[in-house]
Amino acid sequence: MNARVLLLAFAVGCSASTARVAATAREPVGCCCTYGDCRERFTQEECASEGEFQGWTYTWHNRECSAHDVYPAPDYVPSSR
Repeated sequence: MNARVLLLAFAVGCSASTARVAATAREPVGCCCTYGDCRERFTQEECASEGEFQGWTYTWHNRECSAHDVYPAPDYVPSSR
């Protein structure tokens, strides 16, 4: 019985990230670049949280990721210089 509970807990934990993306369908989602990579389907709030978690800045665009999106995210917004 304990093995079933453990397996169920593992399955629920693994699907939590998918549920997070699906739950934010009402908010705009876009391209999120942090220290480690650029990923699609993040809200701006989720992107900021992920950037903070990685100890770095982030960039977010309300569109799909493209070849122009780079990581690690710059310490400054390129248009502000």
